[in-house]
Amino acid sequence: MNEVVILSHLLDKYERSKHLFQSSEAGRGVMLKVGPGKKDFPEYDYENASVRDAWNTSAIHLEQEGLIQNEWVKGRPVLSCIRLNLNRVMDCYQLVGRVHPKELAMQVASIVNERLENASTCWIVAWRNQICSDAQSEYSVPAYCKEGLSPLEDLLKAMACYDAMHGESTTMRAFSSKCFHDTKYFERNVRDLFLRIAQKYDVGLSQMSAQGSLGTREQLAYLGIYARPELYELAGDIVVHTKNGSIHFSAATPYGLALPSTSINQIVSVGLTRIQKIVFIENKTNYDEYILSELTHDTLAAYHGGFLSPQKKKLFQKLGEAVQTNCDVFFWADIDLGGFQMFAQLQQLIPSLKPLRMSGSDVDKYHTTGLTRSASYLNDLKSALEHQEYPLFTDAIQEILKYGVTIEQEVFLYL
Repeated sequence: MNEVVILSHLLDKYERSKHLFQSSEAGRGVMLKVGPGKKDFPEYDYENASVRDAWNTSAIHLEQEGLIQNEWVKGRPVLSCIRLNLNRVMDCYQLVGRVHPKELAMQVASIVNERLENASTCWIVAWRNQICSDAQSEYSVPAYCKEGLSPLEDLLKAMACYDAMHGESTTMRAFSSKCFHDTKYFERNVRDLFLRIAQKYDVGLSQMSAQGSLGTREQLAYLGIYARPELYELAGDIVVHTKNGSIHFSAATPYGLALPSTSINQIVSVGLTRIQKIVFIENKTNYDEYILSELTHDTLAAYHGGFLSPQKKKLFQKLGEAVQTNCDVFFWADIDLGGFQMFAQLQQLIPSLKPLRMSGSDVDKYHTTGLTRSASYLNDLKSALEHQEYPLFTDAIQEILKYGVTIEQEVFLYL
């Protein structure tokens, strides 16, 4: 056991050294400085004779095997330095039961490439390419690969199944059953790692998560994996034509109706002939108040909910395709970076989209009730302003930077 500890310390230092990538023994090599005042080998208690002698015996045995070289304090039975024999590194790995980083990295890269060779989902492709690049250039692999490849195997199964969905949606239990033949396995064993990777490599999800507005269920829904079907609320005099018939929303005026996400693929078209104004509203409380106090006969109100999941995106795209030339389309949300990002995403579906109650004058009017933002957050907004990322919100961003606050949509209900 002592021999394994000594070699493990040496191999840890070896993996952090240039010798991992170079076969040359030039330079100082890989060593543990031991003895008085040294911290490379904390187990070596040179003042305790029985402990010290036990370690000495193990070190001498390893030296006799040609795996290390020992140096001693002059005139004392105390080790001062233990050097790794770089010509016997692979023998050391075998003795301690570890895999050389290069061997592990090449194994990981090979498995990832093989399982995801034909992947087309952008964030999965980006992750695959990064994993393979790190493995080949730095012999680096994710931490979850170092204690065994089972977590990676599970992750790759989930990624392959997700990629095969081609943007369609499913429930989490159905997804888990398809991947693992167990309806709860994904949630219990793979979900958190799957989401961490998606957050990093999916640009849209990364932006939304950075604002702190999405929980685990919302993040999965953004990717098209639902704990249960979403409900999409609409209020106004519209007709939704499905493969099985037509739904007249006017019968539910002013309260509106909710369409489950599972029904969206059944929609053939949306009739907006009586609608001259559409308002997408981010927050539920504002939506509920709007349909009761402001909704008119020629207006459609749509609850946005803060992010565009795949099925919600399909529904909003159908609404955008049905918009008449005389119809104005608005988006109303928190006056903050998240709101600007949501607007930009929705504008990709509906180019004529305009902001509502998100102007610089609104920030000026409500700044005393605003949410104070950090210097880092404001710097992000300043950068967005300089790069003209959100041109329709230039005045709002300038006012936010002036006061150092953002405005939550709910303040319009009470002030």
